[in-house]
Formats: sequence, structure tokens, C-alpha cells
Amino acid sequence: MERILEAKIGENIEVVIDSRFKIKGFIQFIRLSFNRLEINDNEYKIFFDKENVKNHKLLINTLANFFRKHQKDDTVYKKLLLNYKKDVVIKIKKHQVTFDEKAIYITIRKTSSKEFEIDFANPNPKVYNYVKGLFLFDLLDMDEYKMIISFNNETQRIVSALISKTSIMGYKVIFNVNEADFEKKASFSVEGSLKEYLNKIRNALELFGASTIYEFDKIKKEYRRLAKKYHPDLHRNKPELIQKIYDKKFRRVKESYELLEEYYHQKTATSTQ
Repeated sequence: MERILEAKIGENIEVVIDSRFKIKGFIQFIRLSFNRLEINDNEYKIFFDKENVKNHKLLINTLANFFRKHQKDDTVYKKLLLNYKKDVVIKIKKHQVTFDEKAIYITIRKTSSKEFEIDFANPNPKVYNYVKGLFLFDLLDMDEYKMIISFNNETQRIVSALISKTSIMGYKVIFNVNEADFEKKASFSVEGSLKEYLNKIRNALELFGASTIYEFDKIKKEYRRLAKKYHPDLHRNKPELIQKIYDKKFRRVKESYELLEEYYHQKTATSTQ
């Protein structure tokens, strides 16, 4: 059986690989590791991204070792290792499909106790906008490949529901996520409106970084900081969508503080009786 493995180095690094090389794991690595990625039929184009340089080095080393194993051309092998900063075009010469080219790969990872990140490989605008709409109220930052979102009970619940999906807007999606990071914690056993009220209190405390209502000085200080940060007057010159995001954040901060202020006065009044 003839095996195909070709590499050319010009403005980009272009590699042609026969799918009989059993490259399923290799393709999965590409789909999940590079957000700046274009996929057209059996061609993958990976754009160099300085923030993702480790994955670029790993990719080029893999290709170089792959090439050295199956070819005798040391010149191309050495050129591959020296040119990891170029965009990479990988063309698959298909004989048997071993990977899903039509799926949209979405990586969700918790980056801290307060934030998590959603990364899109080869993002589809409809799917991207759908996911953005789910988290609009808690969106901290975004670009065309990534969203940074506040980690709280509500976003935790949304992630749990989102990753159970196998398709969005008619497009197949595959999630890469540590589900344990987003498992919903046990809620209060009380029922009805009281349960709802206590959940709001808990979320508000979380927003201001407090573990108890008696840390009210800390709550007040964090409220002033966030209200100043998100005040609509500071964002009038930004795009309309960004203005709406900050306006919602400001309203959430204000409403959460008012809720805690009322709850604090109730608790302290009760304790002095």
C-alpha cells in the first residue's frame, strides 16, 4: 500500500497525510487545541497564535517526527522544526473517515473559582451567538474564538444543561469539559418562594465575594468597586452590545446589593431583639 506524506515549507507549512496513518487522535488534538482554525472539507488550516505557542510547537514536533519516521529527507525535517511560527495547512488524503469533520468542537474549562472560559474551534456564528446569549448577563470578556464568563450557581446550571446537548441550531457539537467542575451543588431543602429568596441571597453574597451576610463592610466595599466599574456612563463610547452587557452587569450589582442590604437589616434587627 502506498503511503502518502508530503511536506512543503513556503509562506505556510503545508502537509499532506494519508488517512490510513490512523490519525484520529492527531485530528482530535488539532480540533481541541487550536481556536484559530479553518476547516474546509479535508483541509485544516491552523493560524499561528502567540498565546498558543506551546501547542504550535507540539504540533510541529509531531509533524516533524511523523515525517522523519516515514521519509528520509532530513532537510524538510529540520525545516519543519525551525518554522513552527508559520501557519500550518494539513490536507488529509482520505480513504476511510476516522473523524467527524462536520462537528463543532467546544472546550469549556474552569480557570478560577470566579471564572470559566469557553473556546470554539472553527466557530460557527449561529452556534457562537446561541452560546453567547445563554451567558450574556455573566459575560466578562470575549473575542471571536473565546468567551470569559463569571462562575456562579446560575452559569454552573447552564453549563450542566449545555454539555448534555449533541447539537445546537442543527449543528453537531462535541464538548470537551471536566464535568466535575460544573456539577450542581446540593440546594436548600426548603420549598417555594423561600428557597428562591435564599438562592438569590447566596448568589448575591457570591457576587461580592462574601461567605456570610455579617461581612457587610466587605460587601459594601465590593459593591462600590463593581458599581464604579460597570456604571453605564463609563461605557457610552463602546459598541452597543458591550454597552448592554455593562448596563446589565450594573443593574445586577445594584439589585444584589439592595437585596443584601435589606437582608442584613432584617438579620441584625432580629439579633438585637
